[in-house]
Amino acid sequence: LTAREIQAVVFFKVTDTGELRVSMRSKYDVDVRRVANEFGGGGHKNAAGFSVAGALEDVRPAIIDRLVDAIGKGLETRPGL
Repeated sequence: LTAREIQAVVFFKVTDTGELRVSMRSKYDVDVRRVANEFGGGGHKNAAGFSVAGALEDVRPAIIDRLVDAIGKGLETRPGL
């Protein structure tokens, strides 16, 4: 896997208070803002984030699923990437 092939990244940070902060970045038409909006956050199409209560291992699968969906929709608009 090379940087050229990467369409989006997500960073998870658990704060000292136990809050989970999620930051996402993407390229091209992958809209991470929509993912963030689903979890009560916001941002821009290619840079967005949110905070959520809950254990990382409990909420990570849902976040990853939404991000994978966003990547798929973004790739539909840019075939061949």
